[in-house]
Amino acid sequence: MPGTGTGALQMKRRIIINVSTSADWCRRPVGIIRVEREITKAVYSYCSERLVPVYLDRTQDRWMKIDNGCFQDIMSEAWISSLEPDKQAANVLKHLQPFTPLEDDQFVTVGSDWSFNVPDRVEKLYGSSRVMVPACYDLIPLLFPEFTPGMEFFEQFNYHYRAVARLAKSVFAISEVSAQSLRDFWDNEGLTHIAPPVKVVPLAAPAPAISQIDLNDKDLEVLNEIERGGPYVIYVSTIEPRKNHQLLLDIWRELFAERGENCPTLLMVGMRGWGSEDMIRSAQRMQASKAGKIAWREGLSDALLTKLYSRSAFAVFPSYFEGWGLAATEAAALGKICVISSTGALVEATQGKMPSYHPLDFVGWKQEIIRLLDDADYRRSLEAKLNTKLFRRTWQDFGKEFSSKLLDVQ
Repeated sequence: MPGTGTGALQMKRRIIINVSTSADWCRRPVGIIRVEREITKAVYSYCSERLVPVYLDRTQDRWMKIDNGCFQDIMSEAWISSLEPDKQAANVLKHLQPFTPLEDDQFVTVGSDWSFNVPDRVEKLYGSSRVMVPACYDLIPLLFPEFTPGMEFFEQFNYHYRAVARLAKSVFAISEVSAQSLRDFWDNEGLTHIAPPVKVVPLAAPAPAISQIDLNDKDLEVLNEIERGGPYVIYVSTIEPRKNHQLLLDIWRELFAERGENCPTLLMVGMRGWGSEDMIRSAQRMQASKAGKIAWREGLSDALLTKLYSRSAFAVFPSYFEGWGLAATEAAALGKICVISSTGALVEATQGKMPSYHPLDFVGWKQEIIRLLDDADYRRSLEAKLNTKLFRRTWQDFGKEFSSKLLDVQ
């Protein structure tokens, strides 16, 4: 059970942050890892004296404090560009110190918590006290279990968010769609009477001035290679069934048959996820791929990705369901049109400013893509309606709102 805070800690409650997901991921940050890192950096910038980073040492099944030097390393750019990610992650175990909970702690945990029974492990520290501030990115394993690698994810999410209802002080959600999905789940499970408040803090989409971006020689080489293929349409997303790359491949099969060398390139950027190998092998055998009109890239720098967005004809995001859809927001922040799915939170993430179609509407998607390719006046008219300032929400803005709404940090 936790001890009693004394002295200054009684005046200012400690903020315990679980950085296990970030510590274990020594690669370019995506999705949840990026959000955990940005929340941690924001809270540190506002109240570093109250922040206590902790790590779940699964070898001993215990929470441990991370020493300051290792914590700074985890939050650095060097950590996410390691040449030996697995070895670097294992080194964290050398920098752990005993952790003692206090009864007035706030315990922020916004990583991949469902896989590690985090609520149960927090309960071992604090009993039934509601000190936990977890996250809800989406409930896809509960809503669409077919888009997960296995049914264990359904079981993990079901158990995790039932425990969250019982133990959380409040819950951070990235969109109104995600927040309502969680409230609906609790309602269906008969847990509304014990459930904590769910507070929405939209994600950031920082867009640096293109003129201020300097590419290194490697990035310039990649950019020039892509642009030699002519105009391109970009889709930035992990490659997995839920992201609906197959719709685009089917469209590009027809576009290439109709246009040949005048067909634009479909540029898909993202790491390969589960269940993607068969689709990728099939796509590589397509005539459009052999002609260079379908291209795949992964591991690109943020600077190069920003350049690619800005120099694309437009972006696409046909995913079946998203809790937010950061790539669509990033495109909008750069003044680029992004054709999106009408399901999930993508319309919310783009403030209703983008053409949207059901992810199964092949005809609608193809017609919109053709119009955007062929009708420059139409495309420019849509771009002119975009107020990029409305989308250029920085991670500092995000972190400040999170700290205020979830942690009462002013």
